[in-house]
Amino acid sequence: MRIARIRHLFFPDTPKDYFYELTAKQVKIGHQVDVLTWSQIGESRVRKVAEGFNIYSMHGLNFAIPGLFEHYPFLPELPDVLERVKPEIVHAESHLFLTTAQAVTKAKKLDLPSVVSVHGVFAKRGLLTNFFQDAYIRTVGLDILRKTDIVICLTKSDVAEIIHFGVPSEKIRLVSNAVDTEIFKPAANLPSEAMLIVWVGRFVNEKGVEYFIRAAKLIAEKSKDVRFLLIGYGPLKFRMMQLAANIGISSSIITFSKPMKRKDVAKILSTSSIFVFPSIKEGMPLALLEAMASGNAIVASDIPGVNEVIKNNYNGLLVLPRDPEAIASAVLTLINDTKLKKKLSFNARKTVENNFSFNNMLTNLEAVYLEAMRRHK
Repeated sequence: MRIARIRHLFFPDTPKDYFYELTAKQVKIGHQVDVLTWSQIGESRVRKVAEGFNIYSMHGLNFAIPGLFEHYPFLPELPDVLERVKPEIVHAESHLFLTTAQAVTKAKKLDLPSVVSVHGVFAKRGLLTNFFQDAYIRTVGLDILRKTDIVICLTKSDVAEIIHFGVPSEKIRLVSNAVDTEIFKPAANLPSEAMLIVWVGRFVNEKGVEYFIRAAKLIAEKSKDVRFLLIGYGPLKFRMMQLAANIGISSSIITFSKPMKRKDVAKILSTSSIFVFPSIKEGMPLALLEAMASGNAIVASDIPGVNEVIKNNYNGLLVLPRDPEAIASAVLTLINDTKLKKKLSFNARKTVENNFSFNNMLTNLEAVYLEAMRRHK
């Protein structure tokens, strides 16, 4: 099958992330994939990577709003390139980006079937951002989701939300994210005294990093051997670093790392002890699934999306969102209860193995493509 994947950000402007890994695995099972994306350096180019797919990086206009959206490209060349690669199906990632609107509109003109993946319907980032998002979803976003042949959602809560916005339920399919459990796995012979607590993600409001940092202060006051590592990038990163310094968390206790290659993240997660996920809004969080596959004991917010994966006291501990004291209490419980921590760790890994393998996900995704082709005809 010839697939065009539309993604506003992709390698080499980002590390080789989940979408790179997904594309490589699709090629490995026999599909031909072309990725159409933005070139942040401004130069349009085509490259074929070692995994066997082409990346069309295009010059674009970035309609970023400082403090609101870092990367919001419009790619004038995208329609022509899409026509040139002659795909059998167009798969655009996220209804929230102009690149998806361009791709779905052009697919319609070319009489090509298309699929759009929803990676969380709405990101909570403050009143102004929420206003723009709501206006976008009710206009451009809704138009995209109505035009496309099938909408892929990652969670049941996202399904309910887009139905609320007016997307017909009969064109929605559930396909979860997946984890390569050969890359993300527990390290052998992990020292029992290891007490590294990790968070991975983007420093944006909906990730709730502020509450983790405030909890870290409370945890460090009661557990002297604990260390914290936050991995990622985003507009709020410097503000979060300032917060940690202002509330008196020593740089010897808390580290803010740059984004890492996936294998480096996997190595960190394989040796960490506890993974904290304090988000206030989520879709199907890949970082959470990767931490679970790595055998981390999980402390996470009890919110839609997350609580479809984490069952309290079985494969993690769920806490109230926006509550540093609850996060700290849960983490300290795990520090002091080795038996519980081991149980949650074992069950977290088992959950991913049983429900979020790439084999199942690729099979389900291919079935969606075939259905989209039938529906389009």
